[in-house]
Amino acid sequence: MNQFILALCGLPASGKSTLANAIQKALNYEVEIVRTDEWRDIEYYTDWVPEKEKPVRQKALSRVSELVEEGKSVIHDDTNYYTSMRHDLFKIALEKQCGFAIVHVATPVTVALQWNRERENSRVPDSVIQDIFERFDNPGHSYLWDTEDLEVSLEIQNIDDVLPDIVEILKEIEPAKKPKPRLVTSTEFTRLDTATRLVVSEFLQEYPEFRGNREVSIIRRSFLRKASERKIQLKAVHKLLWSELSRLL
Repeated sequence: MNQFILALCGLPASGKSTLANAIQKALNYEVEIVRTDEWRDIEYYTDWVPEKEKPVRQKALSRVSELVEEGKSVIHDDTNYYTSMRHDLFKIALEKQCGFAIVHVATPVTVALQWNRERENSRVPDSVIQDIFERFDNPGHSYLWDTEDLEVSLEIQNIDDVLPDIVEILKEIEPAKKPKPRLVTSTEFTRLDTATRLVVSEFLQEYPEFRGNREVSIIRRSFLRKASERKIQLKAVHKLLWSELSRLL
């Protein structure tokens, strides 16, 4: 297994830390977890604003760099709700020539709010969860490097069911590479990305047995790359991507 940085992203109280613990155990504790909550307390969330995040994130990023420099793999357990936050981790992976992966814990905000209220410790104000939800940059909407390797919702999926896919992703991971320049504009890429997500959503509605199947994400990501490089017309996306997804049947 190559060295890697795994970026978890999702709302507070969405199940990220529980998932991080399970991944660490599944990998025989041969990976370190960096939790940004180590630098937060109840007082931190008083009058919370996004600007409070910067010093916490810098401390966590420094710790990630140190661990990677020591040759260790790292799970970064944080909301990572801005593309720029995930890019900070991607840059470390590029510089240190290790793998990079994103797992999006897409537990719905209503469920995260409920789970947060049920916490005995580390409860955060509901307003913080709502604020992060409203600001959340879903992975992959602007850059191919930012596409999630797996999206999970711990509301409907058991951790034991998604663990094998995550472990397989990490075992197959290769060193991060500098992304090739796109041949389409940012606006065109966003439209292509949205179109592919709609096709995948439609496909999963018709074939719900493929929910959580990482092959679906791999096919979408590969198609988006080709569509960007070859400037595939928007009107052709549905037919072409549906054809590729149909190979799973």
